[in-house]
Amino acid sequence: MAIDAQQAFAARVTEQRRTPHATVPHVIAGRTYFDGQAIQREDPSNPNLIVSACHDAPADLVEQAVAASREAQREWSRVPLTERIERVRRAIPFIEEHLDEWAVRVALEIGKPYAGALAESAEVLEIVRHYTDYASAPGAFDDERTEDPAGLANDSVLRPYGVFGVITPFNYPIVQAAGPTIAALIAGNGVVVKTAHDGPWSGHAVYELCEAMGLPAGLVNVIHGADEPGRALVASKIDGVAFTGSVAVGKSIVRDFATGPYPRPVIAEMGGKNPVIVTDTADLEQAADGVVFSAFDLGGQKCSALSRVLVTPGAHDRLVELVEERVKALKSGDPTDAGVFAGPVVSADAVARYASLISAAKTAGFQIETGRAQEGGYFVPAAVISGVPAEHQLATSEHFLPFLTISEVPTFEAALRAANDTDMGLTAGIYTGDVEEAREFLERVEAGCVDVNVPGHATTGWWPGPQTFGGWKASGTTGKQTLGKWYFQLFGRQQARKLPAELEHLLRF
Repeated sequence: MAIDAQQAFAARVTEQRRTPHATVPHVIAGRTYFDGQAIQREDPSNPNLIVSACHDAPADLVEQAVAASREAQREWSRVPLTERIERVRRAIPFIEEHLDEWAVRVALEIGKPYAGALAESAEVLEIVRHYTDYASAPGAFDDERTEDPAGLANDSVLRPYGVFGVITPFNYPIVQAAGPTIAALIAGNGVVVKTAHDGPWSGHAVYELCEAMGLPAGLVNVIHGADEPGRALVASKIDGVAFTGSVAVGKSIVRDFATGPYPRPVIAEMGGKNPVIVTDTADLEQAADGVVFSAFDLGGQKCSALSRVLVTPGAHDRLVELVEERVKALKSGDPTDAGVFAGPVVSADAVARYASLISAAKTAGFQIETGRAQEGGYFVPAAVISGVPAEHQLATSEHFLPFLTISEVPTFEAALRAANDTDMGLTAGIYTGDVEEAREFLERVEAGCVDVNVPGHATTGWWPGPQTFGGWKASGTTGKQTLGKWYFQLFGRQQARKLPAELEHLLRF
């Protein structure tokens, strides 16, 4: 990271803190609304400072947003795919111009240091580039057909559902709103975005980039607020939902969408209890680097974050020593400080949950090593807890905090069983010098994203283009993953069509 880039970022964040905060409106059919109870977002690095605000959208406004999007979608669905793709691509120059501004927003609302804040903006840019490229490829929306023995003209194409709701999490407030929105638009749908109330100004960026596309008025609408607007969106006559968040909430949406006149699609990316296996033959220096980064980047507040290490006896003591050495050097603090590894956690409630976990680990008599944390904000030190049995509650529950457990297991086979012994299956990793162990891991691990001996990343680091991202079991609902060429196809439903040969011209998609 260039020092001058970090300094420029710190200066922008500092200047914005001196500027009156933005209050973002709901936007429906191009009109702005400030209906509902006001919600202020404090700077998690400086909780006495308000950095943004929004309003809790009432149910009738949510219904209005769905209706407006449905009306505009009728026009959008008739726009040829090639033109839809070109409209979405219009956002690329806009995104390029706003990368630094968006980085400031997520630094203030979420507390991301420079590298993570800029990466969020850059990922949106890469999503637009890759999704439009994928959608332009032959067969992206139409199935190759063989000659019909009856002499009929036929095709099989993906058609839009109608209107999708996009419900976003706090940790990636721009990316997790932008990705589903872009995919849904390419597929011909309208969208209603419900932003995360911890990052409404960041989430609002998605509406701004959609404006740059020159879309029909009302096709993309944005509403803000806490839990109730999301519930209202799920309860509305929306045609599908793309959700990123907890397993409990995701499962409740699936249940709700299974009732009514017919089931509706839920494209959900949910939690993870992500393990890494470290065996006796591993390069332990490399393993320790990967463990520490994947466990504590963004303060462990990633669904892909590493949260449990399963290590065999010959590697255990040395790995614990190496991980603890690295953790002692980590500092959480204000994102303007170039020396911090991670920023604050999201809220005072998260700080309290962290304190409860540390207390439980102390009561259980486990070994605890922590990094350093700045005072004055929602800062907590990275914590590594060793001596934890693999089946202990601290090692099996998702915490979404900078809290890592290390468990000694007797064999590679026991480690693999423990890694799979969870309802979730998002990411997993292994460090081993044994090719057969690596092969067995790839064959048997129950996770959607897996790493083998990856330098610096035990379970994290998925990026548009080179990788896709998504989970198995309770971590995902579709079996297809975001960031890849199959994701936007989830926003369409297949229609097979046949008619007399003289009407074949009607089939042009």
